[in-house]
Amino acid sequence: MFKIGADVYCTDGRAGRLVKVVVDPHTRRVTDLIVEKGFLQKKDRVIPIEVVEKSDDQGVYLRISSQELKNYPEYKVEEFTVPAPDWESGLGYSSEDILHWYIRYGTVAPSVEVRPMIRQRVQKGIDPNETVIGRGTRVHDAEGTIGHIDHLLVNKETGEITHLVLRKGIFPRRLVIPIDMVKYIDEEGIYIHATREELEKLSQHTQRADKDILAELRERLAAATEFDLSHVKATLEDGLVRLSGQVADVAAKRHAEAIARSIEGVVGVENAITTDTGIVARVIAALEADPRTRLAVIDVASEHGVVTLSGKVSSPEVRKVAEEIARQQEGVVSVINALEVEPDQLDELTPPIRYWPIQQLRLQE
Repeated sequence: MFKIGADVYCTDGRAGRLVKVVVDPHTRRVTDLIVEKGFLQKKDRVIPIEVVEKSDDQGVYLRISSQELKNYPEYKVEEFTVPAPDWESGLGYSSEDILHWYIRYGTVAPSVEVRPMIRQRVQKGIDPNETVIGRGTRVHDAEGTIGHIDHLLVNKETGEITHLVLRKGIFPRRLVIPIDMVKYIDEEGIYIHATREELEKLSQHTQRADKDILAELRERLAAATEFDLSHVKATLEDGLVRLSGQVADVAAKRHAEAIARSIEGVVGVENAITTDTGIVARVIAALEADPRTRLAVIDVASEHGVVTLSGKVSSPEVRKVAEEIARQQEGVVSVINALEVEPDQLDELTPPIRYWPIQQLRLQE
């Protein structure tokens, strides 16, 4: 999570405050952080996300020193005016090649020609194709502005934004908006495709410590009576839960996810639980697809990811291959190989072929 306004720390102490994040509007990935440094002479620095060590409720921690921070580009927003497309300068330049400084409180003398101008904002220090998002960035739907950004939830490994936390209303409610609801991002703000009714159904973001959420989640998973969820594992970061482990079937998998989503403070759930029914199906499909085991009659069972192979096969080689195939399937924890080797009856009834030396055959002729 990158919380706008959070303190930013270098390896040798506090460096400043996070004021904005830079986002690639196409990939919706945070590429840089804008850190406000200084008090009277504020200088915002553009810091690539690659130098972030970690980010939590206490702040953002960089793996660089304060001295190294000064080497990163300074972020500035300069405002210019550009001529209208049909205006001719008389200087041999097209209107696309000309910029004028914008004077916010300037005056125009009567004798000076009033030139048609278009106001344009130029951001220095970042890629021109990227967009800056900060606390207060507007969020729009089809009917208009619905609120402002409070902060973002980001996958720390990829830098991709997973959720937006929207501040809405006079008495602010903080709604968690999945990134899938975002249509596009530009300089005017963030545009989403959701109705007001859908927004009202979204979960609210609460300032609750991850350790407290995780403790309650694990307690409720252990206390579940409808299904055996004892082998479900849960991790949590910035309100995002990841479930893994094994359960018997899809119904148990969905029940574990429902428990996680019902806990206050949980923003989203990634359900990576594997089911025994799914494991059995994958192992059987793999055995049938391999020509070495296709004709073998093998029974497959799974309990909490421990696969048992039983039945009879024609050779030790087939027995070994079947175990290797089972081990390679997703969700398999271990394999119990109870296969028995029993040569085909056809092999037992067929007399062995005798091979005569060539010299002996010639003597018989």
